[in-house]
Amino acid sequence: MGRMLCCFKKDEINRKMRVRIVCYEDVDAWILGKFAKKMHENLQKMGISSDIAKVPDASADINHHIIYVNYDGKKNSVDTIMITHIDTVDKLTLVKKQLENAAAGICMSRETMLHLSQMGVHNSKICYINPAHDEVMPFRKIVVGITCRVQADGRKHEYFLNKLANVLDSKYFKFKIMGDAWDLQVKILRKKGFEVEYTDRFIYDEYIKLIPTLDYYLYMGMDEGQMGFIDALAAGVKTIVTAQGYHLDASGGIVHPFTSYEELEHIFLSLQKEKEDLVHSVTTWNWNDYTKKHVEIWKYLLGENIESDFSDGLSSLVNVASGGNVDGAFAKRKMKELKRNQYSHFYFKKIGRLKKAYSTAGFYGVAKLIRAKMLNKLDP
Repeated sequence: MGRMLCCFKKDEINRKMRVRIVCYEDVDAWILGKFAKKMHENLQKMGISSDIAKVPDASADINHHIIYVNYDGKKNSVDTIMITHIDTVDKLTLVKKQLENAAAGICMSRETMLHLSQMGVHNSKICYINPAHDEVMPFRKIVVGITCRVQADGRKHEYFLNKLANVLDSKYFKFKIMGDAWDLQVKILRKKGFEVEYTDRFIYDEYIKLIPTLDYYLYMGMDEGQMGFIDALAAGVKTIVTAQGYHLDASGGIVHPFTSYEELEHIFLSLQKEKEDLVHSVTTWNWNDYTKKHVEIWKYLLGENIESDFSDGLSSLVNVASGGNVDGAFAKRKMKELKRNQYSHFYFKKIGRLKKAYSTAGFYGVAKLIRAKMLNKLDP
């Protein structure tokens, strides 16, 4: 299934609409308030009128409810609901009821969306938008350590680093080097933008501190082995070392073996690709795109003929609406799970109340709680 492409101009997404974000909790209290505030902030950046309140606004084009639990199911305008995990029968029943009037239920994951579809929630009214992050996490580079001295005959293959500096992205690697005569390699690496911590002599106390901070221990020589390899393994550090000498005798000790520069380059490029894939996996999981995905859904629900270049959001609403059937066997298994959860939630809620009553006032507190329940003065 190909990705949908935008067929509207960039500024068309900013066409005036009015959005009421209905956040039922205090926006400064917990995570749901953060969703509301971040969406409001980005809607304003897009030039879209929005506000946040604990009640819907029938005069707004869109009422987006965060989250579904407190939505009364009444139609206000075009209502959309944020759906988090559905883990009890009551929650499933509630969502089905709410979607009789709400225009769309927006899940947080594809899995939940598909599960709801298989449980009988109408395909045309469910989709998913993955949550967002704040883009503030510092990036953690792969830390590679070397602890040996360069020999005049070149047997440490120090020039391998010169070549790696020309093919690797400095964004992904940091080097920690301890030992004599690595000055040229350090200079080349730094010139290419790599972060390098260099100690030009062996200092035992610092060496002991250095080894456990590494992600990988690197040794490029072909002279039977290197003692730092043993210390790295003792510290639980992964290794990229030559497949020779006593390196081979440490069962399972060589994580990435090599004997040639070409093999070493392949190892480093593979590690870089692995890191790149991790970062790329949430490239569009930011608050701007998160909000934009909602705007595309809202415009679609308001009758605009638009498409999307995201795999979640509008694309999921259109694609799920065009296919999928109720899975009877799955629904039966899932209903059993939801019923178990329902009982578990009920049980632990009651136990929690009893423990709190006992810790506060002993058996008198428990008796008072039971009496209040018998007089129907407590919620279920």
